[in-house]
Amino acid sequence: MRHDCARRRPPNTSTEQFEKDLPVLIAACRELADYAAQYGIVTSIENHGMHLQASERVRRLVLGVARPNFKTTIDVGNFVCVDEEPYFAVRDNLPFASFIHVKDFHRKPPAADPGEGWNRSSGGAWWRGAIAGHGDIDLPTIVRAIKASGYDGYLSLEFEGLEDPRLGCRIGLDNVKRYWREA
Repeated sequence: MRHDCARRRPPNTSTEQFEKDLPVLIAACRELADYAAQYGIVTSIENHGMHLQASERVRRLVLGVARPNFKTTIDVGNFVCVDEEPYFAVRDNLPFASFIHVKDFHRKPPAADPGEGWNRSSGGAWWRGAIAGHGDIDLPTIVRAIKASGYDGYLSLEFEGLEDPRLGCRIGLDNVKRYWREA
């Protein structure tokens, strides 16, 4: 069961704020995981909401909760929103994954304002959704890492592009299936 844990927007996402919040977040997630365990439920937080989006912060929370049924839902694309390179972030969090969202983004540096339809990362870079395989995230390498890790859970396709959703999902799913076969 995926659930959110914390959401803050810059400038309230500082390291100091995270360190202050972490013990409270650990206690809350531990309580939820303990309750869910009696029903055989795995609970999971996604790298989402800016404050708990960076891979190291997610890892610290999962390790702090220290329950076998408390894991992470890895969203490959969401690491871009906090200026992390998705391959390394995914690789480092794979041991804690219960579910993986495959998503792609187009990216541009902070000085290259592309105009309407784009979002800003925590560090000022630009990003927007893309069809899986058409964006700037190295999905073939990430899918190879997922497969090589022995991960045996589900992968889901997440599409946030500007294209027609049916077209975006069809092309993206075909690409992700091909990456998996070729891995």
